[in-house]
Amino acid sequence: MRKKIIVDPVTRIEGHLKVEVEIENNRVVEAKCSADMFRGIEKSLKGYDYLTAIQITQRTCGCCPYAHAEAAALAIENALNIDLNKNGKLLRNLVIGAYKVKDYILHFYTLSLLDFMDIAAILKYNGNDVEVLKLKEWVVKEINSKAIFPSALFLQRYNAAYIKSRELNFTLIESYLESFQVMREIEEMVKIFGAKSPHMTAIEAGGITTLPTADKLLKYINIAQKSKVFVYEKYLKDVLAVAKKYKSYFKIGKGPNSFLTANTLPDLNGNYTFVAGFSKNFKFEAGVDANEIIEYHDYAYYKPDGGFAPLELEELQPLTLKEFKANDKKYSWAKAPRYKNTVVEVGPAAMVINTYLSGKNKKLNQMVDKINRELNITIRDYNSVMGRHLSRVIMACLMIDKLIDDAFNVDEGVLGFTQLEMPSSFKTGVGITDATRGTLVHMIQIGKDGYIDNYEMIVPTTWNISPKDNKDIPGALELMLLNTKIKDPKNPIEIARVIRSTDPCLACSVH
Repeated sequence: MRKKIIVDPVTRIEGHLKVEVEIENNRVVEAKCSADMFRGIEKSLKGYDYLTAIQITQRTCGCCPYAHAEAAALAIENALNIDLNKNGKLLRNLVIGAYKVKDYILHFYTLSLLDFMDIAAILKYNGNDVEVLKLKEWVVKEINSKAIFPSALFLQRYNAAYIKSRELNFTLIESYLESFQVMREIEEMVKIFGAKSPHMTAIEAGGITTLPTADKLLKYINIAQKSKVFVYEKYLKDVLAVAKKYKSYFKIGKGPNSFLTANTLPDLNGNYTFVAGFSKNFKFEAGVDANEIIEYHDYAYYKPDGGFAPLELEELQPLTLKEFKANDKKYSWAKAPRYKNTVVEVGPAAMVINTYLSGKNKKLNQMVDKINRELNITIRDYNSVMGRHLSRVIMACLMIDKLIDDAFNVDEGVLGFTQLEMPSSFKTGVGITDATRGTLVHMIQIGKDGYIDNYEMIVPTTWNISPKDNKDIPGALELMLLNTKIKDPKNPIEIARVIRSTDPCLACSVH
């Protein structure tokens, strides 16, 4: 007999996500991911000056605005055939890379770690760490108050198997508290050359508008070197410790086994730290072709249903209220993008897998091989809940190293910006990059007067939480949930762990 489990809303993510599963013999046999909010950012871009796309699209999300700024700038640069100068490339890396490292730390400690560590262990803490003692005092006060809202963090959680080791829990709690200060400092790295954060104003088509002075570079390098200690000595070690306690989660949450990635963080020789490509069953093809993307609306709250190429539709029509009420098939505001007619997973695991398969980054391959030996896993195990967490910290390690190297290579006092000329004719541009959560595509049509005729964003979470397509094939996260064993239907922690491993951003996915 089937049972239905509804998690609504999914907490500790960005935006409004409802996940509904049906289980039989305590295993998920059907899953639906519903994006519950329509926004219409793309519609609001039409008729504006093409350069405003960089600022307006950043308002899609407060968590990853840098990515939309980059993708919009790349789309405009592609349309106008603009290449960045040396400092433009390096300074853009410094802004974007810092934001990504902060996001990876945020995801593990703030959003996901509470699914694994036992925050209640703090009540048994007898150490001398001042910050931990302050948190313990607060928790005790909250419990004694018997307040329904707000309440201590661990009172609002599933009753499940958390880490039992008191020592490891204390270590994780200390890192959890320290991560907030580290994120604040990395945020300062973003501001040094991004001008502000979130919603950077210095990222422009043509590069970065902040002049790199000696004091700015020195400040950036000092914070980066300090942050590197946390990334390697705390973040990496904490993820490995959790992975060893939850080895079974390298077999849980397997997605479609197809991965899509974009070039990320260029060097001065035309290479990238993480590379673009499409892999299926761990066979890698280099490059990404936006012409191979088709979006389906059969199970999304739009009309018509058929598959469309990006920018093919001048206007996407949501269902009317009457049609919505009469609907018995459609269940999400997210569209269903497919690449080469294939469901793909995007994100850190995809990036590590594809870059590893490409052999283009020896440092990544060496780090992955070393970790795989320590955990007794293979690259195929990165297609999993724990593999996604592991991929983020691997990327954070490689990124913080690159940021320090790039900062030392910036030419002091040289503006990293190439002036644009107003387009004289109709132009179409494509900007593809990998954001914190995966492959992001921006496409722009610029009219002869320099105003935006059409704009489309295909966002990482849209790839991952998409509904079924026209062939009734589930989206990536829906596939990850299938066959997951649920120990206790009243406390479906397994569902939460699978969902949060993808770090959903619903504000981005329904734009």
